[in-house]
Amino acid sequence: MGKLGPRLNSRKKAKRWPKGQSSSCNPETKKHRDQTTWMFFKDHLALGKPGITKEDLQKHDAIQGIQPQFEKLDLDEDASEAYTENTIDTFATNYSNCSNVSFSRFLNHFQSNSLLHKEMLAVLSAVTEVIKQNGGTESSTEYFAALMSTLEAIDADTSSIAATLSLLGMGLKSVPKSVLNVQFSAASKIFLDILAKHASSEDFLILRHCIHCLSLLLRAQEPAAWSNSSTVQVLDAILSFIIHSKPKVRKSAQHGVCAILKGSDTKIDNLSQPHPAASHIGKFCITQLDLNSEPGGVTSILHILTLLKDILHHFSRSHVKTVCESLLNLMTMKNMLITSCCLQTFHGLFVSRPSEAVLPAQRNAQIITALYDFQPSSTDTQPTLAWLAVMQEAHLNLAQTSLNLCAAILPKMLHKCIELWLSDKSEVISGTSHTIKILLQDCIGKMCENDEAIAKYNNTIEQTIFMLHKALSYQYLEAWYYILHLIALLFQIIGKTKTTKLAEILKTLADLRDSYNFSSKNDAEYAIGAAIKAMGPEIVLTLIPLKTSDNAIKLERTWLLPLLKDCVTSGTLAFFMETLLPLATLCEEKTGETIGGKTYELLISQIWAVLPSICNNATDVKDNFKNIAKLLGMTLSDKSCLRLSIMSALRKLITKAVESDRKEDIFEISRFAKNYLPILLNLYSTKPNGTDEEGQRLAAFDTIKVYLAIANKDLIHELCDRALSRLNEPNASSFFKESVHDLIRLLIEYTDVDRLKTFYDMCIPALKESSNIKEQKKAYRFLEQICGSEMEPCKSFVVLHRREIQKLLMSSATEVAKPSRGARLRCIIHLIKHHPQLEKTKFLEAIVPEAVVYVKDMNSKCRMSAYQLLNTIAEKFLENPEHLKDYVNMLIVGFSGTQKYCTASMLALASVTFHYNGSLGVETVKEILEHACRLMANPTREIVEAALSYIKVYITVMPSPIVASTLTQLINALNSMTDDCHRRFRQKVRNVLTKLLRKYGMGTISNMIPSSNVMLHKRLKNINKLEEAKKKNKELKRLKQQESDEDSEFDAKRKPKSIEEILADSEDEFGGIDNEEPRKNKKRTSRKEAWIQENEEIIDLVDPAAARNISTTQPGSINPKMAAAKPKDRGFKIAPDGRIIIKDDNERDDEVEVVKKKKKSPLLLHSDSEDDYEDDDDIQSVVTSSAKVANRKRKHNDNFDEVSIISGGTSKYQAGGSGIHRPLKKGKVEHTPGAEYRAPKAGGDVKKKGKPDPYAYIPLSRAALNKRKKKKNASKFKGIIAGVKKGAKTGMNNRKN
Repeated sequence: MGKLGPRLNSRKKAKRWPKGQSSSCNPETKKHRDQTTWMFFKDHLALGKPGITKEDLQKHDAIQGIQPQFEKLDLDEDASEAYTENTIDTFATNYSNCSNVSFSRFLNHFQSNSLLHKEMLAVLSAVTEVIKQNGGTESSTEYFAALMSTLEAIDADTSSIAATLSLLGMGLKSVPKSVLNVQFSAASKIFLDILAKHASSEDFLILRHCIHCLSLLLRAQEPAAWSNSSTVQVLDAILSFIIHSKPKVRKSAQHGVCAILKGSDTKIDNLSQPHPAASHIGKFCITQLDLNSEPGGVTSILHILTLLKDILHHFSRSHVKTVCESLLNLMTMKNMLITSCCLQTFHGLFVSRPSEAVLPAQRNAQIITALYDFQPSSTDTQPTLAWLAVMQEAHLNLAQTSLNLCAAILPKMLHKCIELWLSDKSEVISGTSHTIKILLQDCIGKMCENDEAIAKYNNTIEQTIFMLHKALSYQYLEAWYYILHLIALLFQIIGKTKTTKLAEILKTLADLRDSYNFSSKNDAEYAIGAAIKAMGPEIVLTLIPLKTSDNAIKLERTWLLPLLKDCVTSGTLAFFMETLLPLATLCEEKTGETIGGKTYELLISQIWAVLPSICNNATDVKDNFKNIAKLLGMTLSDKSCLRLSIMSALRKLITKAVESDRKEDIFEISRFAKNYLPILLNLYSTKPNGTDEEGQRLAAFDTIKVYLAIANKDLIHELCDRALSRLNEPNASSFFKESVHDLIRLLIEYTDVDRLKTFYDMCIPALKESSNIKEQKKAYRFLEQICGSEMEPCKSFVVLHRREIQKLLMSSATEVAKPSRGARLRCIIHLIKHHPQLEKTKFLEAIVPEAVVYVKDMNSKCRMSAYQLLNTIAEKFLENPEHLKDYVNMLIVGFSGTQKYCTASMLALASVTFHYNGSLGVETVKEILEHACRLMANPTREIVEAALSYIKVYITVMPSPIVASTLTQLINALNSMTDDCHRRFRQKVRNVLTKLLRKYGMGTISNMIPSSNVMLHKRLKNINKLEEAKKKNKELKRLKQQESDEDSEFDAKRKPKSIEEILADSEDEFGGIDNEEPRKNKKRTSRKEAWIQENEEIIDLVDPAAARNISTTQPGSINPKMAAAKPKDRGFKIAPDGRIIIKDDNERDDEVEVVKKKKKSPLLLHSDSEDDYEDDDDIQSVVTSSAKVANRKRKHNDNFDEVSIISGGTSKYQAGGSGIHRPLKKGKVEHTPGAEYRAPKAGGDVKKKGKPDPYAYIPLSRAALNKRKKKKNASKFKGIIAGVKKGAKTGMNNRKN
């Protein structure tokens, strides 16, 4: 260590520690201690009590953020019961003792690592103490006065000034407007003095907060105050910072200006009139645009444009006109960045939908016309998308103000968009299609609202149809996906007009769909389907007929039948009878043909499948149903393959008629119930043969259920009586009886009480015996249906026989078969809902144990019904806490039972706690928790699993303070688990620990776990690592997303911010901490690169249309973001004319070189040889190699056959690619260590240049670690050592000789 330098003279008189007194605890100088005492312990200074107390230390720890976590959570019993919603208080709230809501956001989000927050807390505490000492009520006005006095008293402490200004910015929002108007002059003078003093300094935090306070003052001013020069002077002070070089200061000023124009009371009261300050702000912006229009003022222009895009629609008509002219003038500078920002400003103007007084329709149309001159090149993706977005919003705004003018200029925009479909950029094609979609929906849609509008704008509508029809040509093949979907949208909008132009498009679509190997079949069918929905199936089938002129079916157009099934939403029964039924008849005639018969059978099914779609909203049921009813009945009886379609059609006809309350339709369909119901009953009672008939049987059951709702009562009574009589037939099969039993359950709901009683008496024996499981289950299903039905006969029956049913259920509890449990529980649920007084009844005592046991049933539906029953009972007692407590005690009693009952009771309590934790009370929940924690130490796995489930529910649903009070109990319960249960339920324990860790932190949980439980500590540490990693990844994703948002230079679709968003941004800005980590500066270019696309004609750069030839994308590049794909190396050279050059090798390269030399002789170069494509380098290499060959000694005779050399050579081709060029798998060649040193002729090794000497190196591999191969590897090593010794011995002998 070097010698220390001489002591400075200025420090000779400094006070030093006497020798041995450096640890003195009572020094004479107390400068820093006094300062600390002033910061944190002002209460004792005011009272004259020196010293630091325990409360002072707690405050100090709190403000430094080092208070132990568990102390924040430690609640006593009283506090937990008196729990309120205020769970986000920080120690800053207690320290400052401030009760004003204006500062609640700061106090609740206090950050101890922020110097600004610490200073703000100190100032707020001092101001609060002064107000309380003077008997104040802590109103916003008192805080305003006290903070302004504090601001005047501070001289040069920049941190105190920034803290005070920040607090003022929070408090000014709640100060009465009258107070701010009275104190405007004095307050604004103080703020302006601070602004002038620090304008050229580096204290940007002070500038931001001061600008924010000034904007709040200006927002509160009355309209008359804006005529004063002092008010305008304050506004000028803010405007001077909107082009500041520092982004945060500039953003604060721009936020302030936006808030003045959008959030002032003056603007809210007079929405039709612009703000009084709008004129002055507009003049300032126009002046700045004019002053900075030179090339050196690009940055200032961009700052002004950033502001204008949010406030331009608040200007007056004259200023909007001037600004728009300036924007168009700036766009002629050909600066791509300025052009983008100008487009964004226009977009902000149009998307805000200004009124006619601000932007007249004529001026809107003029701007649209002028923007056509600045249309970017179709190869320039981003500017083109921005231009499209601006033009889209401009037309939408024009359609809102003047639809006539919009209809006049809209075709030109559509024409430009269709031209962009020829672009080779997929993004441009997609963006163009989206623009056309919006224009069709919002502009053309308004022109088709009624018949009068359609007639008025018929010319524009026909032009639109013509242009989209023209786009179906093959030159727009790349955009066909979008075009076909837009045509579908066109049918939806204009289809009701049924114009002839649409018919031409429909025919073209059908021809394209019928064409061979058409690639967009699905999209074409989607468009035709839209036409079917909009125009109706009648018109579509007229334009696209399914029959030829010679009364034959077009088989190539049968794709239309499934389309009709899916797209027909309404129709008439007459259409089916007159158009589709003849096709079905024609197909039936050809089903007997040997070739194609099966095809026509399939077509018949497809034709009948259209009927349900028509019946979904048929309009002629009352007139034409009688004409088709007989055919439907005959087909239903005779043709099994068509039954599903017919039954579906009947169900839809009845359902639609009932929903729409069409009484005439209901009457017409119900007339044929006597015909259809017997057929359907016979279908259901017939035993099916195969899965198809089983599906028809179930469909018949659903159709009977729907038809009974409108059938005649007398018919239902007759059918019910016949079914009851058939049920008692002695020779009936079991399947027939089960079917009749199901039918009676359907019929019985629509009968009277007497028939219900008859069938009930028939079901009683089945309930008391478990021998016939199916009958018992059907009996319980009958009871469930009767008890839960809303029909009047069923309700009356339940009221009359409720006690009898309860006794029956109680007496048959021991005879319940497993499949009947779910239906029995659901029946009990319905009875409980109708029970007048359930508490303290024998019925309750009988059903609770049964429901608890069934919680652990194997059947999932039974378990769900058991949980539902338990929760229904709890819901019944919600109004009476005593009865609810008794019910919980009934469940707790189960803990003393067997293992199964104990487990089920815990799961039942978990369900009740989850749904009704607020009604149970804290004491009851804690009592259940104690039992759960006690059961955690049980060695039985099932009991521990149930207890863990309850603990998880408890942590999830209970408030954090209540859980915190039982945190020690929970940790001890987890610690008391056996090792076997820990292993078995490690995932459940992990979930519980994760929830606790997220709520209370690592330190709190870790301190409660005993040090002896090493495994739990280790698991907690691992879980904490995973949680931290998740937080880190989440933060990285957020930052990445934020950076990607910032990187997007232009977002034309962004709307101007509302006043709520502006105020939210300002709160985020002024409430943040001042010591944020500096972000890495990204290198940004001052301007975007641009290229001029050259054509044959000379480009006039003065012409505004020259902007189309200026592109931000380099001409010729396919996609600048993607590297050009490299061609695969196939092993051959390619000639300029596309021929493949294949060279042959031979075992002796010298002879090949001779051949090449002969081919390249000067005499042959002038011949008609096909080898003239070789370049000069190849010729030179051949000449050089031939010279070497001439000097060599020829090893072969002169009669060497050159042809044999060429044919015997091997190709240098290497496999790569797919198909025949795919690489073939080669056998694995075992590499022998040291093989590269082996001599080709001699029997030893040779040295290689640049490589180590050829000694016996033993290779290391993972296989050597295998224990099973240990002996094998050892023998190999011994062999190597033996070989080395042998070689060394041989070498020694050779040396001696």
